[in-house]
Formats: sequence, C-alpha cells, structure tokens
Amino acid sequence: MQYVITVGSPIIAAILSACLAYYFTARRFRKQKWFEFDQRRLDEFYGPMLNLIKQVRANIETNTKISEVSDQAWQELCGRHPHPFEDHDKYFEPFNKALDDENERFNREYIPTLNKMLDIFKVKGHLAYPSTENLFSEFSQYVAQLHRPLPYEVWKKLNPSAEPLAKLSADIEAHVDNLRRKLSGDKRS
Repeated sequence: MQYVITVGSPIIAAILSACLAYYFTARRFRKQKWFEFDQRRLDEFYGPMLNLIKQVRANIETNTKISEVSDQAWQELCGRHPHPFEDHDKYFEPFNKALDDENERFNREYIPTLNKMLDIFKVKGHLAYPSTENLFSEFSQYVAQLHRPLPYEVWKKLNPSAEPLAKLSADIEAHVDNLRRKLSGDKRS
C-alpha cells in the first residue's frame, strides 16, 4: 500500500504551519532579546553616562561664567586705581579666595564625576557600542592627567584639552537619541 501526499494534505499543512510558527517565534524571540539588550544599554550605561556629562557641563558652564565675571570685575577694579596698583594684594584677596574655592570645587565635584564615568566604563563597558569603546583610552588619559598635582608650568606645556570629553559627550548623546528612538518603535533609527 502506497500513500500519496498531495498538496492539500493535512500533514504538509501541519508541517508548514509548524515551520512558520517556529520561524516567527524565533524571530520574535531574537527581537525581544535585542530590545532587552538595548534597554540595558540605555538604563545601565548610556543613561547614567549622559546624566554625568550633563552634570560636568553644568559645572563647567558655571565655572566659566564665574571666571568671566570675576575677570571683568578685576579689570574694572584695576581701571579705577592708579598705576602701579599699590594695594593690589588687599584688593586681590577676595578674588584669590574665589579662585581657591573654584579649584577646590573642581577637585571635589568635577574630578569625582569624571571618575564615576570611568567606573561605569569599567563595569558596564560591555554594553557600549564600539564607537564609545574606542573613546575610552583617550578619555581615561584625560582624567589621569587631571589627577596629577603638576606645577603650573608643566600643566601649561601639557595643555590638556577637554576634547576627549567633548568627543565622548557627542558619541553618548547620539547613542542615547538612537536608543530612545529604537526603543520607542521609531523607524528612523
């Protein structure tokens, strides 16, 4: 006795149905895993990094504004006094104190924030995109230079630029925007 399987056979329909169900279930499972991984990237790496970058930017902007206003005030003060400025030290004392306070604030707030960013890199770096991983070494060197108590003359010759921080900031912002679009279902990512 021979069995002939025809196109309309229930066995073929069941096999095709099972294959299609497996394919779409596996595809959905892979998409769900990528979604979860992207969510972890945003929650555990890129989100915290972006928040710390915003904190650093706020500190830098405040410091820059205070520095500019202090410089203007000092120039005005110098302009109102005869040259040579004989009581220079007396008038400069509050400005010197403000400079010391800003340097202390730099060491108390700015450096620890950068250290937190390095810690996130060390612990959660596996969640970073390759473009972000490539910036780690340069950023790490930048932070290491800031930790060194160097004489001003050496510091000036080193001329550490904040460019590594700017590059990292731009990269992180781009990835946060991209991840948010992907996770929200926006097809532009």
